Amino acid sequence: MAQSRFSPDTGDLELTSLDGLDDVDDLLIRRKRRPPQTASSRLCLRLCSKPCLRVTAFSLMFLVLGILIGHVSLRIVTTDSSLYTRAAAPGADYTTRFMVVGDWGRGGEYHQSDVALQMGLVGEVFRPHFVLSTGDNFYPSGLKHLNDSQVDKTFTQVYNYPSLQVPWYSVLGNHDYGDGSGKHDFTTNPTLQSTEVMAAQDDRWVCCGGRDFVSKRPEETEDDGSLAELFFVDTSPFVHKYYKESWAANSGGILDEKEKTKDKTGALDVALERSVSPWKIVVGHHPIRSNGRHGDTPELLSVLPEILNRNKADFYFNGHDHDLQLIADPSNPGLRYVTSGAGSRTRLESFYGDNKVAFHTFSSGFVTVALSSQQARVQFWLWDSTLAHEFVAQK
Repeated sequence: MAQSRFSPDTGDLELTSLDGLDDVDDLLIRRKRRPPQTASSRLCLRLCSKPCLRVTAFSLMFLVLGILIGHVSLRIVTTDSSLYTRAAAPGADYTTRFMVVGDWGRGGEYHQSDVALQMGLVGEVFRPHFVLSTGDNFYPSGLKHLNDSQVDKTFTQVYNYPSLQVPWYSVLGNHDYGDGSGKHDFTTNPTLQSTEVMAAQDDRWVCCGGRDFVSKRPEETEDDGSLAELFFVDTSPFVHKYYKESWAANSGGILDEKEKTKDKTGALDVALERSVSPWKIVVGHHPIRSNGRHGDTPELLSVLPEILNRNKADFYFNGHDHDLQLIADPSNPGLRYVTSGAGSRTRLESFYGDNKVAFHTFSSGFVTVALSSQQARVQFWLWDSTLAHEFVAQK
């Protein structure tokens, strides 16, 4: 059973462990308990004791309730743990399981905390071995200082559920390079997200894919990493429009990295060619193909599909567009482009582009992937506990 307690100081549930659906129920029930009354709640009770004020208060209450009824109906679904039974892997032979989330780093706001909760709940049943982060990890413009408080506020405290205490393999996004900085702010330092630097604050963090390393074999899986190999692309230095931005000149930034893109593309090609893993998973921040607001990335579209197809890559996971998408390569149905950039704030302006899309939503959420030697089951989960889409890819 879960070891947990309710903190009267913060009103939060503190957890040390969970065990399957029983503890999902325990988490959901305890989240509904009311914290001790505050001064404001006591004031409301006094006001409502006056007859005339009581009528006014109840009228306002019903007005607000009517406005919020849609939100309330969405949140009610999270109180039924049976919703998560479909998260379980289809069988014991699915020995590599992971989650994918991107564009999340907003201090818990814009549904980031809601998505994190659903990741934690789904994770109790799904049991991920690791998480892939597709970049834009810390808004608005990356990390600025050693031991930056954003790490605790935006990562450690938000993704504090027991099932998420696994390695997070991460790439950098354009905001992690400094996009969103003030005009004269040159303090963003991408190297602050490296594995070595972040270890002092949270040892789950493994970064920066495509910049510090090309590939990783996730040895924490039940098959010791023999089933899948992860490959990473640091995509921001490929994007030409960033070169003229003032933040591109930050130390260790895009202008320092842009001359390395040809060599890194070659290193990716060689690593994919040499891999003997049944599943080849490639991760970058920018999409190769997308029907989101940003659309296809021309600099990647001109180079990467040929490399991925020739080396029989199975998936390319990305963020950048703040939505969830599933697109098959037009010349190779075996290569799937999956956008998972809905970890917090999403965009209603999505649904552009001419790519043939199997699934697309602008609701906040994340992706789960379960791999066996013959199949990959992919699920798209939303912030309100909805399993929005599922598909199975044959090897």
